Amino acid sequence: GALTGVPPAKLMSRLMRGGRAGEDAVRKFSEKYDVSPERSELCLDAARASIEAENSLGGRDVCLYVGIPFCPTRCAYCSFVSQSVEKSMALIPPFMDALEKELDAGSKAVEETGLRVVSVYMGGGTPTTLSAPELDRLCARIEKDFDLSASREYTVEAGRPDTITAEKLAVLKSHGVTRVSVNPQTMSDAVLEAIGRKHTAGDILDALQAVRACGGFEVNMDLIAGLTSDTVRGFGETVSSVLALSPENITVHTLALKKGSRITVEGTGLPSAAEVGAMLDFACGALRSAGYRPYYLYRQKFMSGGFENVGWTLPGHENLYNICIMEELCSILAAGGGGSTKLVAPGTGKNIRLVAPKYPAEYINHIEKTCEDKKRIKEFYNGISAY
Repeated sequence: GALTGVPPAKLMSRLMRGGRAGEDAVRKFSEKYDVSPERSELCLDAARASIEAENSLGGRDVCLYVGIPFCPTRCAYCSFVSQSVEKSMALIPPFMDALEKELDAGSKAVEETGLRVVSVYMGGGTPTTLSAPELDRLCARIEKDFDLSASREYTVEAGRPDTITAEKLAVLKSHGVTRVSVNPQTMSDAVLEAIGRKHTAGDILDALQAVRACGGFEVNMDLIAGLTSDTVRGFGETVSSVLALSPENITVHTLALKKGSRITVEGTGLPSAAEVGAMLDFACGALRSAGYRPYYLYRQKFMSGGFENVGWTLPGHENLYNICIMEELCSILAAGGGGSTKLVAPGTGKNIRLVAPKYPAEYINHIEKTCEDKKRIKEFYNGISAY
């Protein structure tokens, strides 16, 4: 359809709030935005989850995001702000010092403004690239700085199975983390090698077994349709393999062809748009048959075939943070390299962004300015500045 760069579920939500029932909303959505009925149904499910989440939020509820811009290695498709620890291990200690300063500044603004943290999300990069003592230090600092008594969920992206250990999981559990991501992207060893991953599908199974053995975590698993060397059949086998593991959430991404990624730079051969469409169609049917439902979705520019990313969930396991950030339901307070704080005024849609420097060294060197920017949180909520 015509919705590139637009949160489609937000538009569907408007139709539903305007009094249109589900079937009528789907028909109107398809006609107005030239979206297929099948993909309009995806938007309808996501819109229902968005409305339910919005109705549960208060005017001073916010989400907290903590970004760790380090990974074990850089994947071929990656354009995120992250650095390989193979090249930047020495930056982790000063980064941690700087991050603590920003968390302190953010917590002061939260306290002075009377905000309430309802969700914590630690992403990256790969947060579990940090050692167990470093994770313990960071989680303890978050607990010290922020009142988390109203938090409904606490997610940590343990995305790379080669960074997951029993010791790290025990640390996360001790600090109240309730959800982790174990992100295979594919269960094909050949495709994993082609995208620059240094682990196997067997390692993914071992990591998930460690998570389940630790206990107390909901699990998300990310997949990507359209990776180099993958096929429709191969992707279908990946989906089936992940469904057999019964994670609470499965996120199906479409490969984004970002200019900073190695796949784009090297001109690597990729599945066609038709093949990517077939991959997504298979995933949709298999996930619905297994009892999963879409609860958030979004589109980006330069996605293979012009498709979308969809978060799927078993009933009752929706991740509030993902809904809030995609549908702009409340403010997202961010800390860490490349962290983007987005302040949203309840009921008006008025918003501003406060973006920290992208790269670890730049973030460290400009931490005083980043901390100073946190004062604008109080100004925004108190209406002092004319935003």
